[in-house]
Formats: sequence, structure tokens, C-alpha cells
Amino acid sequence: MPKLFVYPKKGKPFWLTLKKEKVSIGRSADNTISVADSFCSGHHAFLYPSESGYAVRDNSSKNGTFVNGKKIQSETELKKGDEILIGLTRIIFDKELSTNVEVIEAAALSANVNTVIHLKDILKKPDIDTTFKADYAVFDAERIKSEHKAYSVLSEVSKALISHKPIEELLDHVMDLICQNLPMDRGILMLREGNPAQLIPKVVRINNKDLKNRKIQVSQSIINIALNKNSAVLTYDAQSDPRFRMQDSIIKSSIHSAMCVPLWNNKEIIGIVYSDRIYLLDQFSEEDLRLLILLSNLAAVKIENAKLFEESVEKERIEKELELAAQIQKDLLPKENPECENFEIAGSNIPCHQVGGDYYDFITIDPCRLGIIIADVSGKGVSASLLMASLRGAVHSEVYPHYKLEEMAAKLNNYVHRSSAINRFITFFFCELNRKSGELRYINAGHNPPLILDRKGKIHRLESCGLCLGVLPSVNYEAKKVALNPGDVALLFTDGITESLNKENEEYSEDKLIRLLKKHSNLPAQKLLERIFDEVNSFTSGAEQIDDMTLVVIKRTS
Repeated sequence: MPKLFVYPKKGKPFWLTLKKEKVSIGRSADNTISVADSFCSGHHAFLYPSESGYAVRDNSSKNGTFVNGKKIQSETELKKGDEILIGLTRIIFDKELSTNVEVIEAAALSANVNTVIHLKDILKKPDIDTTFKADYAVFDAERIKSEHKAYSVLSEVSKALISHKPIEELLDHVMDLICQNLPMDRGILMLREGNPAQLIPKVVRINNKDLKNRKIQVSQSIINIALNKNSAVLTYDAQSDPRFRMQDSIIKSSIHSAMCVPLWNNKEIIGIVYSDRIYLLDQFSEEDLRLLILLSNLAAVKIENAKLFEESVEKERIEKELELAAQIQKDLLPKENPECENFEIAGSNIPCHQVGGDYYDFITIDPCRLGIIIADVSGKGVSASLLMASLRGAVHSEVYPHYKLEEMAAKLNNYVHRSSAINRFITFFFCELNRKSGELRYINAGHNPPLILDRKGKIHRLESCGLCLGVLPSVNYEAKKVALNPGDVALLFTDGITESLNKENEEYSEDKLIRLLKKHSNLPAQKLLERIFDEVNSFTSGAEQIDDMTLVVIKRTS
């Protein structure tokens, strides 16, 4: 059976055997794994069995859940060695860390440091003046030899980093190259991840077999200089260095020499590289530090490029999935307007994103009655579209010749309340049109009141008669009715139309919609629908669409 290995920021690591049961992780005591982590929510995330093994899902936590450094947005399958980051707590799926790295809190430094080099002093371009003066400088064989070695190493490392590698493979490769060119007993590459951001060991190299099972304790004092001052740190003999004399982590480890360099990608620090020598007699030199700075900067840029590449690949994959989802959603909406004697009916939907949460539909109840629906799921995007699709299925299962309108609305409300998050709800309007008499029996569950323009030019609103679906359970709805007479026009719409904004941040508004309806009420239903969309687009004049727009026009012709 797979195991979870838990490494809290403070306290001893522990593990849990998974037994094909749901596992809850969070700060509350009733979780399967309870962690004393102030950045962790009460019930932060869940692990549960899946078809291929185990998956993890964030439980709407405040700071999010990360898998291998990426914040997850949905259910994520786990594979061996995957790292889950919850607050400041690291959890490794089915793989124990061979060497545990611990950052030891330390007091602020009170004395001068051994060697600190700001990255800009190494990475800046040489001045023209300096270049000219070099012709007359005293010959320095050692300096030239050192610079030649540095450029030779950089050239070889640059060649080795040309080809693209997955980020995890790249990090291993980077650390191998650093170890090859700078002999060390131990080396660690750490990246900043999570919310709040913290340094997470991604690659650990133990080059001395006598150190394999020893915990690596890295001084917070050294890390602070690297991160806060964007500087590289070198200590020749950490045990005797007054800077770190009180640092327990260094004394316990018997560190002979140590270096810590920020991974700077020319925009921000994305992590650090730490190395030390315990048994190697030669101490790290200042030239070693300068070389490590150059190698780390080169690696940081490559790591950033690899991340951007993987993000672009992921974005392309998501775009393709969204295109497929958009097509599926489009297929769920009516493919054509219903033909209805004495009536013209037209409907259309324009999503804000590729997929949206607006819904309209036409359902034949019997030869005499037609069901017409318009609804708006709170929120936008994929989650709203999934709830919309779920609602459509529920509506189609509840509407049949002998259904009762009030009972149908109550069942839909309970279904949405039971199957959606607490902050999700649906504004819903359903009307039953009698094709012979023109009577509309309807229920309005918190939706924008549809408008009816009668032959005399008077506007009637079909006001709400109950709460939005999903707000509270066990809500009763009362059906109402109104007559559509010859020449009357009914307009069903979502707030994406009336709340459309132009570049001056002004709303299109219901008043403008009514004026347009009165002005063009003589148009056929489809032409009127097109005119309304054209008018809204003209009003917004290139401003970004902020919500889905859906419209249904019902016109009684005779």
C-alpha cells in the first residue's frame, strides 16, 4: 500500500499508510492528518482513491494546494514521488526523502561577514573604460587563468543546457553540472514555492558516502543574506567564523566551508544553491564563489525558461480542452429555434469566455405546451458551465406531460443546493407556453424579470416569485400566469446584456433595452434578437465582455 510521508515545518516527520479511504488534511483535529500549521486551512485538502491510484483535491483553502510547485485548480492524479505543499507542510506521495533538509532559525548577524558578493557586481557588463585600461594593466597570470577557467566552464555548461528538459529532470542536470565543476561534499538546490513562498529542496546531492544518512541543517542566517540582499555568501571556516559562532546548525554539522548563492533569473530570486565541504580539506575560495554565482545565474534563467515552456504547453492543452468543452456546451443548447404556429420564438447565447454559465432551452411538453427556460449560474468559466450542464440534465428529467411546475422548481432547488458549493446559485426562469391560448404559466427563481411589451406599448415585468435555486433547501415556489395576446412581445434575458459596460464604465441598462424593444417591436423575433445584440455590441464598442449574454424573444403574431 502507498504511504504519505509528512514533513512539517516544525516538529518530527511522520508517515501514514493509505488504505483506499478518503484522507483529509488540515489544521482541525478531526482530520486524518492534522497539522499545526497557521497557513493551513481547517480542512485544507483531500486525498482519495482514483482509477489510477490516488488523487488530491484542494478544499477551497485560503492559501491553495500545490503539487510539484504548481497550484492545483482541480482534481490532480498523484504519482510516486509527487510533492504536495500545504501551507508550510511538505507531503511526499509514496516516497521517503533519503536526506532530510532542515532550515534552522538563527539570530540576526552581529558581526562582519567573511565574504559577501552582490550579484550585480559579478553579472554587470564591463564598462568601456575598464576595457581600454586592460591593455595597460599589470600582467596577472593567476587572474587570467581563473577567468579562462570560468569562461571555459560556462561555455561547457551553456552547451549542456541548450536542449529542453522537463523541469524536474533539468533541476537534476543543473545540480550535476555544478557538482562536476565545483567539488563539494553536499549540495542542495532549493526553489521558492507555495503560499506563503518558502524554500523547498528540489535536488540534494551527497557526494560523500559517510554523510548519506545525516540530516542537512542549513543556517537561516546564510539564507537571509542570499535572499534579502541578493548576495552570495562564502564562509571559509564556519566553525571559527564570528558571524556564525552561535549558529547551532553549523557547529553540529562540523562545516569546514560553505557557500550559498541566490538563483537570480535577472528579474527575481527563484531559489538558492547551497554547498558545503566537511571532509574535503580545501576550503571554497572566492573564485569558487564567483563561479557558482555565474553557474547559478545561468541555471536560473534556464529554469525560468523551462517553466515558461511548460506553462505554454499546459496553456495550449487547456485551450484545446476548453475548445472541446465549448463545443460540448454548444451542443447542449438548442440547435434551432422551435416552430410554433401563431408564435415566433428565437434564442441565442454569447459566452464571455469559451464556456459559460448561461443557459436557455426549449422543451416540448406535449403537442399543446412548450417549455421555455433561461437561467444564469453564478460565476463564470468551467465551473459555471459544469453546473449549467448539470442543471440542464435535471430539468429534462423533471419536465414531462404530467409534471407540476411548483414541484419541479422545488426539486431543482434542492438538487442545486445539494450538489453545488455554498457560494453557488442559479437564477432561473421557466415558463410554459400554451400554443393555442397564448397563456404563460411561469416560475421566476430570482432571475431578471422578463419584459412583455403589449400592443398598447406598455411594459409588464414577470417579477420573481422565489429565491434563486440553491440558496436554501426546501424552498416553496408559487406559479404565476400571464397572457400573451396577438402583437405582444416577451423578452427573456440575462444580466450580461443589461450590465454590459462601455469604455466609460457605463451600463447598457434595462431602460435602453426597453427603448430598443419599443422602437423595433415590429421586427420578426429573430431580427429583433439580432438587433439587440448589435445594439449592445455597438454600445460597448470594443470594451471587454464581462459576462455571458443570453436572450430569448417570444412574439405572438396572431
